[in-house]
Amino acid sequence: MNQILKEKIINKKAIINVIGLGYIGLPLALSFAESGYKVNGIDIDKNKIKMLNNQTSYISDIKNNYLKNTIVNKKMNFFSNHDSISESDVIIICVPTPLNKTKDPDISYIVAVAEKISKYSIKEKLICLESTVYPGATEEIVLPKLSKNSKFVIGKDFNLIFSPERIDPGQTKWNLKNTPKVIGGITSECSELGSILYKSISQKIIKVSSSRAAEMTKLLENTFRATNIGLINEMAIICEKLELDIWEIIEAAKTKPYGFMPFYPGPGLGGHCIPIDPRYLDWKLQTLNSESKYIKLSEEINFSMPHYVLSRIKKIKEKNKLKNNPLIVFGVSYKANVSDIRESPAIDLLKLFYEENINFIYNDPYVKTLNIDGRIYNSEPLSDKLLQEAKLGIITTDHSDYNWENITNNISYIFDTRNALRNTKSKKSTIYKL
Repeated sequence: MNQILKEKIINKKAIINVIGLGYIGLPLALSFAESGYKVNGIDIDKNKIKMLNNQTSYISDIKNNYLKNTIVNKKMNFFSNHDSISESDVIIICVPTPLNKTKDPDISYIVAVAEKISKYSIKEKLICLESTVYPGATEEIVLPKLSKNSKFVIGKDFNLIFSPERIDPGQTKWNLKNTPKVIGGITSECSELGSILYKSISQKIIKVSSSRAAEMTKLLENTFRATNIGLINEMAIICEKLELDIWEIIEAAKTKPYGFMPFYPGPGLGGHCIPIDPRYLDWKLQTLNSESKYIKLSEEINFSMPHYVLSRIKKIKEKNKLKNNPLIVFGVSYKANVSDIRESPAIDLLKLFYEENINFIYNDPYVKTLNIDGRIYNSEPLSDKLLQEAKLGIITTDHSDYNWENITNNISYIFDTRNALRNTKSKKSTIYKL
């Protein structure tokens, strides 16, 4: 382990560069700045850099005042180029890892960043990868890219770790500080140095045996969630056929003090992590001539939910003779109280409504405008008159901003896919549940 770099990190003299300032990178950069490090933020999106330099947040969880105070007090800098890498001691990579058109992992952003870093000296640097990848990617892809122009020895001359992000947008209880941080290095020296770094912003460090183990940890976490959500979505369909209330069943089941963890159904599966991360594991297994039947089955169920919801909407419209009335869609972000629409099942639903010629409008206090396949939609302001004229609504995202009492007192029918109305006593609405 490089002793000079270790002392720099311990004494907070190390300069940290965070590459990728999205939902993961920006909170991370701000946390390190708050803890006392000099931090440079890098993002190729010039609009993001412009907003940050104007002390304006583009992430709902980060308020402008907090952003401004941290930037001003800690003297943070933001760039759309990578020149600041040359002066950095620590480089943290937080770029997107989406799926390509064939649903295979796309790590091109990581490769591009690694190649950028390799143009500078990596001696006496710690490089941390937080972007989700398949098991082995840090060692097999990132390490060779970083070291291709040098003869430096990993764990001695430079250091590389994988530390999966665990940020949950909109989460108020768990944050960077109190969520345990998993660290897996290429070498034990790398792991130790990474642990020292992240101790400055995290209360608990979990060191695993390798970067592969850390990569697999992240995939296990989100595959566990995806498969269980798939199970509960199928249970919701079964309960509807049996004329049972799935929400009542879940509430009863979760009273068992052991052996049961509650998951909840919805109109589909959204967010950047849960729908995508299991595909990384599935892809890796395919390279080994193997497969996961659980991943494929849960994916099939989860991605079929928008079609199931569409069928329910059609039945409700037909039963209540609502042929030409506009359908109001409440919430289009992938989860409550955030503006993130990545992989949102509501977007899939809007596409289906369009294809089926179902007249619809949407309202979302967090998402003012949508561009779906080149078609622009604007969030319609809610009014009693609009609710009364529309007659039918569907709750796809249960934002806490909504006044459900007022909505149900004015709209005639509402399809609740999130159990948002569980504590609402409707005076007018006929409520249909998922």
